[in-house]
Amino acid sequence: MSAHLFTYGTLELPEVFAAITGRKITGLAAKLPGYARYRLQGEVYPGIVAMPGESLQGTLYPDLDAAAHKKIDHYEDTCYEKREVTVQLDDGRELAALAYVIPDEKSRLLSSQRWDRQKFIEQHLENFLRYIR
Repeated sequence: MSAHLFTYGTLELPEVFAAITGRKITGLAAKLPGYARYRLQGEVYPGIVAMPGESLQGTLYPDLDAAAHKKIDHYEDTCYEKREVTVQLDDGRELAALAYVIPDEKSRLLSSQRWDRQKFIEQHLENFLRYIR
């Protein structure tokens, strides 16, 4: 069984996705309305939380098989809840996808800082890749 996966942090980066899944896949630009992205306290990676009126850009990996999902489940922190969300593609289509979300009862794990992808790439990506390999 395959399912779409919406990513919004480290898994958007092709080198991280390949290190985790062993696959090079080109994702699709997608927007997730109703959520905001923050850095987790004490970490260099983000989490998202439901927040009406907000939206965030991310990457949709279409039709990932069960083996890829299992590897990603193993990679993701236990603070996340995998849930179905609705994303919007650039062409206007809306698709159901799975995403790793910080549930409301764990929102205290998020810092007040928005996660900055470029800052992560410049300051943390090299060490992060060494850590996950």
